Amino acid sequence: MPRRNFSFISNSLSKGDYLNGLLQSFSWSGKRNQAKSMSIISEYFEVPEDQVFFYGAGRMSVMGLLKSINVQSDDEVIVAGYTCVVLTNAVKFGGCKVKYVDIRKETLNLDTEKVLSSISDRTRAIIVPHNFGLTYQDIKSIKEKHPNLVIIEDVAHSFGSKDSEGNKCGTLGDASFFSLEYSKPITAGLGGVMIVNNAKLLEGIQNSYANSDVLPKGTAIKILLTLGMLNLTFSQRSDFFQRIGMKALRTLRLNYKTSDKEIAGELPENYPVRMHPLLSNVLIQQLKQLEAINTKKLAIVDNYQNVFGQFKDLHQYEMNDQVLVRYPIVINEKISDETIAAIRKEAASEGILFGDWFNDVIHPKGSYRYCYSEGNCPNGEWMANRMMNLPVNVHQQVSIETLEIIAGIFRKHGLS
Repeated sequence: MPRRNFSFISNSLSKGDYLNGLLQSFSWSGKRNQAKSMSIISEYFEVPEDQVFFYGAGRMSVMGLLKSINVQSDDEVIVAGYTCVVLTNAVKFGGCKVKYVDIRKETLNLDTEKVLSSISDRTRAIIVPHNFGLTYQDIKSIKEKHPNLVIIEDVAHSFGSKDSEGNKCGTLGDASFFSLEYSKPITAGLGGVMIVNNAKLLEGIQNSYANSDVLPKGTAIKILLTLGMLNLTFSQRSDFFQRIGMKALRTLRLNYKTSDKEIAGELPENYPVRMHPLLSNVLIQQLKQLEAINTKKLAIVDNYQNVFGQFKDLHQYEMNDQVLVRYPIVINEKISDETIAAIRKEAASEGILFGDWFNDVIHPKGSYRYCYSEGNCPNGEWMANRMMNLPVNVHQQVSIETLEIIAGIFRKHGLS
C-alpha cells in the first residue's frame, strides 16, 4: 500500500482529544461546551460574546450576512481570484454577483491597487482572505477610503495570525468568518464561526441567525464519524485502514461530504444553519490548548523556513506572527511547468504528496465558476498551476528527514 509522509487532516486535533470529545457526546455536554467555546473565542479575540456566532459552516455566515444587509441582484461583492467554490457560491446564494480581483504572487493575497480600481457604485462588500494564514495587511487603508463598504475577513486558513500592528486576523474588518472543517486550523469536523466587529451590522445578523435552524443531529453524528475515521486511521505506513474505513462509512451511509449540489452552484439542504452543539465537544478540546497549539505551529513554520528559505527559486513570504494552516511552496517563473511536474512525480514516489490548495482560481478544479471568465485573474490562474504546500499539523509533523528529501529533489531539478 502507498506510504504517506504527512497528513493535512486534524491539524490541531490529537487522537486522544477526538476520543475525549466523542465520549462527551454521550454525556449531554454539547450545549455547555458550545457556551464555553463561545466564551474562549470571545476572550481570545477580545470581543463581546453577543458578537460571536456558530454556523453549520463558515460560508453559511457569509450568506447570512449578505442577506442581512439586503444585497440586490445587481450588487457586487469583491472576491479574490484565488479562492474556494463554497465561498463564491455563498455569495451567489446571498443574492448578488461576484467581481473577482487578482492576487499578488508576492503575498498570495489580494492586489490592493486592483481592489481599489475595481470598486464601483454597485460594490457592497469585499471578502478579504488571509490565504494559508498569511495576513492581508491593507484592510485599514481600504476602509479609510471606502468607509461604507462592508469588509468581511475570510479567516478560514488561520486562528491566530496578526497584522503588522499586532492585531489578530478576525478583528480587522467589519466582520470575519472562520472555518472548522476537518482540514482547517482547528476543527469540529465541520462548522464555522462569525465575528461581527461593526455594531451597525449586529442587529441584522442576530435576526438572521435567530431565524436559522440548527444542523440536524443525524448530520452532526455523520460529521463526527467521518472526522473520527480520518483522524484515527491516519498512518504513515499505509492508507489501507483509512480507505477501508471510509468505504465502510459510505456503504452504511454514515459518511459526510460537501454535497455535489453545492459544488455545482445549487443551494443544498440545511443551508444556512447553526452549528449543532455536539460538534463543540471536539472543538473545545483544541480551544483550551489554543496558545500551545499556535506556539507549535510557529515552530513548525520555522523548521520549514530553515530548509526552504535558502532557495532563491522559491517565492519567500513574510512569516512573522503568521499562524499558518499550510506552508506554501511556490517555484518562481524561470522554472518550467515540466520541471515542476517532474518534481511532483519524484516526490510522490517517496510518499510525499503535496497539498493541492488551491488547484484552480475557484478550487477545486472543475467546480462551478460563478461569474468567472478565463483570464480574469492571470496571477491566480498561474498560482493554481504551480502551488504546492505542506501541512502545519502539530500532531503529525513532517520530519526533518522528509524536508531534506524534498530539498534534495528541488536541487536535483535545478532549483538553487
